[in-house]
Amino acid sequence: MHTSEKPQQLKTRIAPTPSGFLHLGNALSFAITWALARQQQGMVALRIDDLDNARFRPEYLQDIFDTLDFMGIDYDEGPRSPQDFRDNYSQLLRLPAYHTLLDMLVQQDMVYACPCSRSQIASLSPLGLYPLTCRDEGLSLDSPNAAWRIRIQEGTQITFQDLLLGSCTVPLALEMPDFVVRRKDGIPAYQIASLCDDLAMGVNLIVRGKDLMLSTAAQLFLAQHTGSSAFTDAQFVHHPLISSSDGNKLSKSDDALSLTEMRKAGLKPKGLWALLAKLLGWQEADIEDAQSFLNRFNLPDFPRQIRQV
Repeated sequence: MHTSEKPQQLKTRIAPTPSGFLHLGNALSFAITWALARQQQGMVALRIDDLDNARFRPEYLQDIFDTLDFMGIDYDEGPRSPQDFRDNYSQLLRLPAYHTLLDMLVQQDMVYACPCSRSQIASLSPLGLYPLTCRDEGLSLDSPNAAWRIRIQEGTQITFQDLLLGSCTVPLALEMPDFVVRRKDGIPAYQIASLCDDLAMGVNLIVRGKDLMLSTAAQLFLAQHTGSSAFTDAQFVHHPLISSSDGNKLSKSDDALSLTEMRKAGLKPKGLWALLAKLLGWQEADIEDAQSFLNRFNLPDFPRQIRQV
């Protein structure tokens, strides 16, 4: 008897970092991620990436919950408050899983130790690209104050399909040579943690800004070498970024454009959604809340570039 497999339910995640106050670009990414899931009766998880503890501040963590509430964006899985996050969802609670993934790379002899500082790398490479200084040094992985880097064969390119951009090819060996997989403090790096979390959560749609396409390529490389087919089979959307008047992408260090400052200046939820609609050229849709954004949202005609703030 023939039985057909039930289609896998779409699941995506909103994954901010508590390293600064969120800005318009973050709000747009949240809106896109949420709309893509809700259009297809999918699930949305909130995952807060807090491994960058040097920049973590409690007010940045609170700002994530405040922003989602302000926007009226709901989610199906994840922390409901800063305390719930600390107790049950912090990435620091998932370190053993990250180390297990790292061990898989060590067993394949793909990892080596590198004590080079950023200033040393910059002195050798004006663009800041790692010049493979320690690849053949044979330093012990237990060397003090050394990061771990992964060997990426010369000429390595990563190709994947993007639901918005079509076929994308990233020259990983050229643009992100032998990237760090474990920091000098012994904490697994972002690329490891993000891949591991997506696998553990069953995420099959990953929505990011175009500036993170290199991270997607890095994580696909890691997935290919750890047999993580759930990630290599996932769908990807890399959306355009909102830029400031000087043409640069919005940054969390630009507090004047943070959502918290805009709220203090009187911005209401209706005004935020109207501003997002204007940036996308969707003024005619009379977008004033999450539901009206969802009603207008259509990925195939999403703009490839976004107007400046």
